[in-house]
Amino acid sequence: MKHKRLVCFDFDDTLFHTPKPEEGKPFFLEKTGNVWPHRGWWGKADTIDIDIFDIPLNDWVYDKFLHFSDNSENFVMLATGRLKKVEGMRENIDRIFEKNDIEFDEVHLNWGGDTLHFKIKLFEQKIKSLRVEEFIMFDDRELHLPHFIEWAKTQSIKITVVDVVNKTETIIQGTEV
Repeated sequence: MKHKRLVCFDFDDTLFHTPKPEEGKPFFLEKTGNVWPHRGWWGKADTIDIDIFDIPLNDWVYDKFLHFSDNSENFVMLATGRLKKVEGMRENIDRIFEKNDIEFDEVHLNWGGDTLHFKIKLFEQKIKSLRVEEFIMFDDRELHLPHFIEWAKTQSIKITVVDVVNKTETIIQGTEV
């Protein structure tokens, strides 16, 4: 089936309000009786363990997800900077989706390296392989959004970059190739 539109959602602080280290580490101690056992935060599957943390949906983004996933012309995927190689990461993400009855056409975890570069490379691959006419992306990272907009200006299709924090969108009409 030919899809007209590729729609991509980010995970942390976009589709879901995942805990940040400032509140997550004290909560982990309170819930488990143990001090956070790791050095980092975002690269650990424990940070999104639904047996420990409540991971609520971002209702505004979830409504957008429902809107786009209800249309068969859309290919709806998730792309996250969470690392694919981390044991338990994909399983914890899948448990969160299952708990919230969410299904994507594809789910992509970072295969390694910088999140921004991972996402741009993934977007280019999917736009090319699906041959879509339009790409819509939802993200929260203030530092990444201007880079996505600049990248979009180099693409040949219409791209909409949605800033989920400010609930704004930037539409870039594709360049003629």
